[in-house]
Parts: sequence; structure tokens; C-alpha cells
Amino acid sequence: MKYGISTACFYPMQTELALKAIAEKNIPYAEVFVDTFSEVKKDYITELRKTADFYGTEIVSLHPFSCAFEPFMLFTNYERRFNDGLELHRHYFEAMNILDAKIFIFHGDRIGSKNENKMYFERFAKLRDLGQEYGIIVAQENVERCKSRDVDFLSEMVNYLDGNVSLVFDNKQAVRSGVDYREFINRLGNHIVHIHFSDNNNKCDCLPLGSGEVDLYNFISLLRQKMYNKCIIIELYNNLLNNNDEIFKSYDILNSLN
Repeated sequence: MKYGISTACFYPMQTELALKAIAEKNIPYAEVFVDTFSEVKKDYITELRKTADFYGTEIVSLHPFSCAFEPFMLFTNYERRFNDGLELHRHYFEAMNILDAKIFIFHGDRIGSKNENKMYFERFAKLRDLGQEYGIIVAQENVERCKSRDVDFLSEMVNYLDGNVSLVFDNKQAVRSGVDYREFINRLGNHIVHIHFSDNNNKCDCLPLGSGEVDLYNFISLLRQKMYNKCIIIELYNNLLNNNDEIFKSYDILNSLN
């Protein structure tokens, strides 16, 4: 199994500085969270790649800032806007090819949407297929404010698309949604290609590892039963941290489990 850190942990530090902070600590894997349009431009992305290469850090995934726009752009009844939404994602996929990142994080439509599930699944499939043109895996994340919070919804999605669905599991989002990680992994573990991880307790759903109540050994054991051998990325909210050292200590705790 591989362990890494998301640049999102350092927000609002500028993305290039966050990546450098990760790479300088010899963290082997990183997720890049791009925070605005200019951070998808070729020159900027090329500099990120140079930083990663210099320190030997592999960028495995990209999280887009535009996830909040996905209901408006991709789940609209206005066909031209949907097509423009797909074109926007080409810029992400081209940037990912420069970074050699393979996993694109997708949130999807909001929980209160009146769109039929069939529409959701077919729109996701079009974005998935576009990603495949670039060698990119578009991976659906479970997110509390989105339809993807629901394990039954995700199971229906997997069945509708004949199993051709990749998932990102975020355990803090699962806690917020009232979903037990054991149920998620047991039902959908074969489709998980990426993980966002943090600790939690009954007072806070996002804590540095070691300061909450998550049974790390059980979590890792369940993943191994599903033959999971991809990345677990530390994703913490910086405003809940005492200092950035807690990010790296969280990584050390994960890494010690190998």
C-alpha cells in the first residue's frame, strides 16, 4: 500500500508551496488540489512537475477546485453548458498528463437534486470516457453534500454502469453521512482506487491520525482483504490543526503500518 499527503492539508498556503513542503519531507506520494483556473495552466503545472521530480515525489491524483460547479455544469438540462463542462475537464486532464497523475477526484450532483439517477450515471460515464482518452481515471468520491454520500446510490451506480466505476473513499465524509467505513469497504471495496484519510472521534470528524478513535489496523486489514494496493492520502483541514507537523506525524503513523 502507498501513503501520501494532499496539498489541501496546507490551505490557504499556495499550492506550489504546499507541494514543496510535502516533497521536501521526502513524502513519496502527493495529491495536488488546484485552487483556481491559473493553477491549471501549462506553465504553472510544468513547474509543479519540476518540483515533484526534483524531490522524487510522485503526484498520484488531482482534486479540482471546480467540484462545487459540477451540479451546475455537468448535471444541467442545458446541453451546451454540459458540453462546455466536459471541455473544462479537458484542461484538467491535459494538466494531469503533465503531472503524470492518474486519478481525478469527482464529487458530482448535490443531494437535493431532482435529476434522475439514470441521468447522473450517464453523465458520469461521459466524463469517465473523456478521462480515459487521456489515460485518466475519473473517480467518484463519497461526499456528504452530494448524492454520492449514499452507499445504496453508489451500488446502483456500479450496477447501472456494469461495474465500470472507480471510487474515492473519504472516511470523514462517510462519518458526516452516517456511513460506517466497514460497510462501505465490504460492499464497494473492489471499486476503490483512492482514499482520503483522517482520524475522528465523537466531537470532531477530521483529526490528525492518532488523536481520534479510528481503528487503523482494522481499516487497513479490511482494505488488504479487498487486495487494495493503491494510495491512502492524508487529507486534513488546516484550520483544525495545531501546526503543520501534525500532517507529517499523521503520515508517519500510516507509514508505520507497512
